[in-house]
Amino acid sequence: MSNSLLKDIPEIQARPQIISPTSNTFTFDKRLWPLMGSHLCIDIYNSLFPLITPLIIAKYHLSLTFIGLLSALINFSGSFMQPVYGYLCDRYRAASLVLYAPFCIVVACFGIALMPNLFLLILSLILLGTGFSLYHPQATATVGLLNKNCKFNRSTFISLFVASGSLGSSISPLFILLFISSKPESLKNLIWACIPAILAYIFLRSTYSSGGESASLNKSKNKNIGFKQLAIIFAQKDLILLSSIVALRSVSILTLIAFISQLITHSWHESLKLAGLATLLLNVGSFFGGLSGGFISNKISPKLVLAFSLIVSAPCLFAFLIYKSLLFLALGTFFSAWSNSVCVSMSQHIVPNKVQGFASSLTMGFAWGAGAMIIPFVGIMADLTSLSEALKYFLPIPLLLAGSLCLMLKEDNT
Repeated sequence: MSNSLLKDIPEIQARPQIISPTSNTFTFDKRLWPLMGSHLCIDIYNSLFPLITPLIIAKYHLSLTFIGLLSALINFSGSFMQPVYGYLCDRYRAASLVLYAPFCIVVACFGIALMPNLFLLILSLILLGTGFSLYHPQATATVGLLNKNCKFNRSTFISLFVASGSLGSSISPLFILLFISSKPESLKNLIWACIPAILAYIFLRSTYSSGGESASLNKSKNKNIGFKQLAIIFAQKDLILLSSIVALRSVSILTLIAFISQLITHSWHESLKLAGLATLLLNVGSFFGGLSGGFISNKISPKLVLAFSLIVSAPCLFAFLIYKSLLFLALGTFFSAWSNSVCVSMSQHIVPNKVQGFASSLTMGFAWGAGAMIIPFVGIMADLTSLSEALKYFLPIPLLLAGSLCLMLKEDNT
């Protein structure tokens, strides 16, 4: 980013120093642990909608097109709105906004469990997405600033945070299946699924209400970061490329998440338990992949890590559809998840510290939301042909395109 473009942004803080890997210093900021704990608890709800999809279809006689629209709606509220909350946190230092995320998820669990009609179900799903949207920009921005005095670079540090969320996603199917069965009436048991969200609030409260840098974000305001400065930042080539890469990857991954239960239970005529196992393997692959990506990019060019992970994951997911093998599903999500922490780290590196929440929201939120807008078209194609046929196009092709865009990135955004 050129200095001339950023001269209007006052008091740009220096980026956290990246300590050489040969340094003996290895001190984790104590705030990392509750943030990781909260990420695990929040992302434990990632499998909620995919797993209840067959129950919703049975109860309301919905089409795959409508399920695609519901999935897009959740991702809109949980992704497209992230830049708004990221901007508010950056401009007004409203870090405490993140504390409302668990509250939204608790209310959503009650709404889904007690829903008397489809309209209230939709409102509850929107509220669930809002909880995701409120949480990720600020929490990710805070983690990105905690790697001071650590021998690893930012992407490695963020990978630990991302991996904690992936761990929550891995536990998610087992957790959700504790409350539901093959009968739509079992949805009422989800009222007890609010417990992790309550724990997330406790973790976040300990981080953003105590002394230190996180708490100080609540006390000072910086109204000098305006839309003009954000527009200049957003217009950077590499930030646009990173957002495009994440958007393309999200087309594939979110489509897989949205339809995997329907694919296995209806297209393959298997049990809901196998669908839960598939969702578990999907998230386990994402956990280990997210953890590996940051460490690998600490040794190898992040640009090459991104390109390799996305291009290799495409044939793995295609093989999953052809051979109906859960092994290929786990491999595909493992390799594709390498890109998670690397993309977030690269986006944070090329912007000032004062807009870290906004930068994180672009690659963790807005880009995911953009990709989610394709999901309804997957549902339309599935209704016209078959779900298996539609996924053969919408799983591997976006990953190949994303991998190709990686080659246009600069080498020094780490």
